Amino acid sequence: MNIQERKNKKGEITSYRIRVFDHRDSATGKQIFKTLSVKYDPDKSEAWNKKNAEKQGVIFEKGVEEMTVSDARITFDNYVDYFLKIKVQSGISPSTENSYSFNKKKLSPYIGHIQLKNLTPTVLNKAYGEMLDNGVSKSHAHQLHVFIHNVLQLALKEGIIPRNYSEAATPPRPEKRKVSAISEDNLHKFFAALYADKQHYMHQVFFSLLLATGCRIGEMCALTWNNVDFDKGRIHICRHFVLKDYKWQIQEGCKTTAGERWLYMDEGIMDMLREYRKYYFKTAKEYGSKWNVFADAVFFTKGENAGSCITPNSMSMWFRAFLKNNNLPHYHPHQFRHTAISLQLQAGISVTDVAKRAGHSRSDVTLSVYGHTLRNNDKHCCEAVTKVLPKLPKREIS
Repeated sequence: MNIQERKNKKGEITSYRIRVFDHRDSATGKQIFKTLSVKYDPDKSEAWNKKNAEKQGVIFEKGVEEMTVSDARITFDNYVDYFLKIKVQSGISPSTENSYSFNKKKLSPYIGHIQLKNLTPTVLNKAYGEMLDNGVSKSHAHQLHVFIHNVLQLALKEGIIPRNYSEAATPPRPEKRKVSAISEDNLHKFFAALYADKQHYMHQVFFSLLLATGCRIGEMCALTWNNVDFDKGRIHICRHFVLKDYKWQIQEGCKTTAGERWLYMDEGIMDMLREYRKYYFKTAKEYGSKWNVFADAVFFTKGENAGSCITPNSMSMWFRAFLKNNNLPHYHPHQFRHTAISLQLQAGISVTDVAKRAGHSRSDVTLSVYGHTLRNNDKHCCEAVTKVLPKLPKREIS
């Protein structure tokens, strides 16, 4: 290993050039070397910089010997493009691909231009601080840190960097995740106002089914009549909406591998759907040839593209306006899912069964997210155990 100082015209050291023997060309016998440039830090002493160059040189030499060194000059943005290509080839879901692309776009202003070899813990910590200053939440910043770690881990496996620098960084600690269910009183107020409004029949059925199933809004919007089994009283959840390149698209399958599922409905819900289907056919007949019969959408658009599946964004916008117009408390459509899951757990249904109906990949996920809703069952927990205790005999205390 050879370390050389590189100076500017003023004679000041600007960097150190590290040169390490790699191999000898089999055809010419010429020695082939790999080089590494270590930038000089003017804020530190010359002795510190030289020691740092020697340290980096040792790591670099070891990487060359173990044949784990490649071109680390590639920028983070460029390597993420390669990372996404590899992940798509491995079979990640479209929603995950979309999430990764969003992460790249979010990180690009902070570290996209930086070469992989320069993504040191100090650089990453500075980026996290800038994110927080720009309004990024601690939880989101932590999610981006996890993404950076995954990208750098692939670079490490491929020998592009000598270590995963993100492991030594200190990302913001995420806020504790806590879901919020809709109170029973607010549910009654919402459905009372909704059912009293005869102009929104489709929305009455939509939100009734959203609560009854506990589905994600993207799954409900993508529902087709082919997914409704009237004979067996069940609904097949097997499609969902994803936002890709700022456009809503329907994808086959669900958010997780366990997401595709059959949900059994009681007779009241199935009767509601039978009656609502008559309204669907009536509306389709009114539109005639302008109706999108191929969509077979349970919840549909009117006007332009009539008969197509209504998007989650359109349904959410309607929901917000309805709450405001009726002076109801503000909450999000996804809270119907939280409410459904919480009610099931409070009713004593096993976590495994609740997770299966919710489409969670693991029951421990259900318990970790919704476990706090079980605190109301503490009294029942006590009664379940103490009922086996015999009554304590009275004792005379003198």
